[in-house]
Amino acid sequence: MSNHYEHTQPGTLMIVTLAVSALVCAAFAYSDTSASRWIPGAVALGMIVLAWLFSSLTVVVNDKEVQWYFGPGAWNYRMALSDIESAQPVRNSWINGWGIRVGPSFRLYNVSGLDAVELKLKNGDIRRIGTDDPAGLAKGLAAALQTAS
Repeated sequence: MSNHYEHTQPGTLMIVTLAVSALVCAAFAYSDTSASRWIPGAVALGMIVLAWLFSSLTVVVNDKEVQWYFGPGAWNYRMALSDIESAQPVRNSWINGWGIRVGPSFRLYNVSGLDAVELKLKNGDIRRIGTDDPAGLAKGLAAALQTAS
């Protein structure tokens, strides 16, 4: 099985936001002398783990499917090319946020930036995969979809 496209986008926004938040929580934990100082310390540790889990988003398109996963692969998604009706580059609103988002009209998987490729599925669902290379991902998907049909 050959890959038509493979790219990893660094999650710069997620890493910076979560790291700064973790530092603030750690500072509170350090400055607190009460017995409850473990609470902001635990929150800081949780944010560091989230920064690691959402440190990147990798997308792979091969002859049979499109696969995407965050960071080390804790959340791994696959979709058969035969389920995809079309794919086109889109720009998300900042209101949609980052990470894994389920909205009323689509699901979004994103780690940084506002660019994505929208997958319209044959069942009517919509998936948006965030990327810093929307043209490349759309081209790779178009080539794979043409090969698959």
